[in-house]
Amino acid sequence: MAWEKLGRAFCPDGQSSWARHSFMTPVPVDRGDGVLRIYGGMRDDEGISRIGWIDVAAEDPLRVLAVSPDPVLDLGAPGMFDDNGVILGDVIRTGPTQLRMYYVGFQLVQKAKFLAYTGLAVSDDNGGSFTRLQQTPVLDRAPQALFINALHSIQKIDDGYRAWISCGQSWQQIGDRVFPQYNCWTLTSPDGIRFDMATATPTLDCEGDEYRIGRPRANQLPDGTYEMRVTSDTLSKRYACFRAVSKDGVLWDRTDDDELPRGEPGDWDGEMTCYPARIDLSDGSSLLFYNGNNMGETGVGVARLVRGDDR
Repeated sequence: MAWEKLGRAFCPDGQSSWARHSFMTPVPVDRGDGVLRIYGGMRDDEGISRIGWIDVAAEDPLRVLAVSPDPVLDLGAPGMFDDNGVILGDVIRTGPTQLRMYYVGFQLVQKAKFLAYTGLAVSDDNGGSFTRLQQTPVLDRAPQALFINALHSIQKIDDGYRAWISCGQSWQQIGDRVFPQYNCWTLTSPDGIRFDMATATPTLDCEGDEYRIGRPRANQLPDGTYEMRVTSDTLSKRYACFRAVSKDGVLWDRTDDDELPRGEPGDWDGEMTCYPARIDLSDGSSLLFYNGNNMGETGVGVARLVRGDDR
C-alpha cells in the first residue's frame, strides 16, 4: 500500500494561549461540500491539550480553510478524570448533524505520572460544538487497564459497536524518565456508551524491544477485511507507526509496510511519523493524516493513497 506524502497541513502559530503548539492524534471527518474537518489536540504553554479543529479542502488537503478560534472541547471540571488535558479518540457520525466524540482525558495523581481514561461528548450541530455526555469516563480503570483505558477507533457493527483501545498496565523507567507501558485490545458495546471490559480481547502486543504500542486506528476495507495503524515505541526510543491486517477485526497480523517514512533531517517529520488516521472520500480517493516530530508538536501532515494500490 503506497502513500504519497503531500506535506504539512497545519501547526498552531502560537497566537492563541490555549494553542501555542502541537496538533496531536488527528481525526478527520467529512463535513460534505468538499470540506474535511480535522480534529486534534492543541497544547498551551504548560503542555496541556485541548481539542480544536481545522477545515481543509478535500481536493487539496494542504489548503486550510478555517481554524477553530476556541477549543471545541475544553478541560474537565477540577477533580474530574479529564481536568489536565484532552486528546482524540475518535469522532463518528450518528445522524445528519449528530456526531460523537470519544476522547482521552488526563489527570495528574501523586504516585503515578498520570491517569488517562475515555470520555464521550456529543454534537448536534455537525461538529461545531460538543457537550460531554457525562462527567465520568465511559471506559474507566479496569484490570487490563490500570492506568490507561483509551479508545482510539470505533465502528458501527450489526449488533452494536466495536471499539479498538489502548490499555496501560504499568510504567517503564528509561534513563531518568518514566514512560507508560500499554498495548492494544478490542471489545464490543451494544450502544457505544456502555462497555464491559470483562469481554475485552487483546489484539496487538509489544514485540522485540518495544515497551508500548497504541493508538489503534482500525477501518474496514471494501473487501470486508480490516486494517489497523498503530504507533509503537522502543527502549532505544524509536517512535514509529506501522500497519496490521485482519479478517475479523479481532485477530491481527503485522505487516512490514513502511507507509510513512521519516522526512529529511530538519524537516517537521524528520525525526518521527506517528498517529496516522485514514479517511476514504466519496470520489474514491483516500487520505492519511498523521503527526510529525515529538508526537505532534510540529503539527499535522497528510498523504494520499496512490490510486490502484489499495487492498
